[in-house]
Amino acid sequence: MKIAENALPLPMYNPETIHNMKRIFSFGLSFLLVLSAFAADPAHVRVLSIGNSFSRDAFSYVPFLIEELAPGTKVDFCILYIGGCSLERHYQNMKSGEAAYEYDIFSSEVGRWTMERDVSLEKGVMQQDWDIIILQQQSARSRYYDTYQPYLNELLSYLGRVRPNATPAWLLTQAYGTGFRDLGDMPTDEMWARIDESSQRVMDETAVKILIPAGTAIQNARYTVLDRLGQAGHLVNDGFHLQEGIPPLIEGLVTTQVVLKHYGIDIDVQKSRLKITPEWRAERNTPQPNGQPEEASDDEYRIARQCAQWAIDNPWQLTVVEE
Repeated sequence: MKIAENALPLPMYNPETIHNMKRIFSFGLSFLLVLSAFAADPAHVRVLSIGNSFSRDAFSYVPFLIEELAPGTKVDFCILYIGGCSLERHYQNMKSGEAAYEYDIFSSEVGRWTMERDVSLEKGVMQQDWDIIILQQQSARSRYYDTYQPYLNELLSYLGRVRPNATPAWLLTQAYGTGFRDLGDMPTDEMWARIDESSQRVMDETAVKILIPAGTAIQNARYTVLDRLGQAGHLVNDGFHLQEGIPPLIEGLVTTQVVLKHYGIDIDVQKSRLKITPEWRAERNTPQPNGQPEEASDDEYRIARQCAQWAIDNPWQLTVVEE
């Protein structure tokens, strides 16, 4: 065989070198297989909400949206509930240990909501090693930031001590529907704007790291044909609780996107095809239903998904599209 004049000489066969290369290759392959198995392992979503009926409005559909949009994800989602509960009362319950809560529980292993009564805040917080813990203010007080403190910071300090691995989140709740007596002389847009401003202060001035702009999505929807929904109109059943069906779905889509992003899972809420019927809701035993889901067209479901996306993209601003 003729070798070119400037060619490098062929390497000499060395059995030990070949053996070492095989060992390195074998180790590298094993390492890649471990990484692949780890990457393929589905996420385990562990979320606790400390709230009230607006928590049930926002989160009742979330486990099922997670299962639809991120198949294989394991979900543990729980709500510590007292009707009309404020940050001040949560703080008092934290100090007293009073077993005053209903405890809504969703686990993928069961596949539907269940509930325990007479649970303390401490028991709920210590039930699991939560990844996210969500707080919110009571609806009437949500527009007045001076009602948030010092209770919010005290609760965050407590959670930081007992659940240091949990990331605190904030639920920007919906404004009351137009005409509801507790609005007084305040227009619904002004109530939303005050909740929005207070929530911005929460994000800027406290240890909260995650914002769930569910109320912005609902206010967006009030500028669309979806405003017709609800026994009281304006997407509400009684003036302030969301009517079952599309309204909680809107808030659930926002929450699902925000929660899954925390786990590094990117979803497109526009791809959801979940439709809410009375039978669907009953089978899943969603907590505290407000009326029955109303029939809606495919186009109205599309608009609902768009309202959620607008809030995700612009949480501090309303998106009003002229029709």
